[in-house]
Amino acid sequence: MSFFKSRKSEKASGEKLIKLEKFEMWVDAGGKGLHEGLLKRAEKLAAGTDPGPEREPEFHWIIREQLTELCRLFADRDDRLVIFNLGANLGLSTLKMNALAKKLLPRGNYFICAIEPDPANLHFLEKNIAQNSAHAQAFACAIADHDGEAMFHRSTHSNLGALVASPHTDAGTRRVPIFTLPSFAKINNTGQPHFLKVDVEGGEVEVLKGAREFLAGCKPPCRMIMEVHPGSYSEERSLEKELHFLFERGWVCKYMVSAAVIRPDKFKQAGLRPFKEFTTKHHSRGIYRDFLKEQLLEFACREHIQEVPGKKSSRKIVRSILIEKEN
Repeated sequence: MSFFKSRKSEKASGEKLIKLEKFEMWVDAGGKGLHEGLLKRAEKLAAGTDPGPEREPEFHWIIREQLTELCRLFADRDDRLVIFNLGANLGLSTLKMNALAKKLLPRGNYFICAIEPDPANLHFLEKNIAQNSAHAQAFACAIADHDGEAMFHRSTHSNLGALVASPHTDAGTRRVPIFTLPSFAKINNTGQPHFLKVDVEGGEVEVLKGAREFLAGCKPPCRMIMEVHPGSYSEERSLEKELHFLFERGWVCKYMVSAAVIRPDKFKQAGLRPFKEFTTKHHSRGIYRDFLKEQLLEFACREHIQEVPGKKSSRKIVRSILIEKEN
């Protein structure tokens, strides 16, 4: 544990405490990305005007549904519910998960590991956990396919930094500690995670690759919601290969969230229809179930061109997936 604490966070110059619906958060008043969006939402709430839908409403709807089920399950168990938040950023999703869990479970019956490698984000993550007395801890590292160190590619937008370089990683690099999931769990004596949120901007391939046998050996309940980035995959970095490995070892895909439009062309051709739809100012997405494994692997792991009315075309048709260990 001392290794993680030795890593310093980076303090911002324009820190501001804002009030959201269920908790308070520290943000950078001059920051981009998530900082900017949270500030605007807080301003509307303070003025008594409608702030609109929450950020990534379909993603957080799934998290709430799954965590509610798990909390009710663990209410009758002696062990605690362990949550891993990979790519915890400023702490928004950590605080949302904590707000839900504390309503349904005693404080000692759940714990959130908030994992964030970017020092600037880490500073706010630590402050936001403390501000809300969340039953969580911030860990200054990233999860990958081996233990050691790696270059983290930073972004001027707080939510777009990654171990995998992209056009959005425009703010230099920083060497950060990395661990596989099993190493992280062993070092911190967490036991098996029961819910994982993975939002690591393309690094999900390495997360799964480094945890193959660990995830294959997990006992139910173990569920994972994960954003996908098919533009960053290749034959060598294949999400399709990693998911196929898990599907052969008791994992199944429960939900698939569309990207670009609510019902992409490929989904229409396959006769798939969403059971829930979400529309915000910037996005329209649907949540799907009852699809074939082969459809998930094709739609989520490969690029597909999708025309979007009034906007430029998209190269992806799946935003995120929910998988779970069934047996």
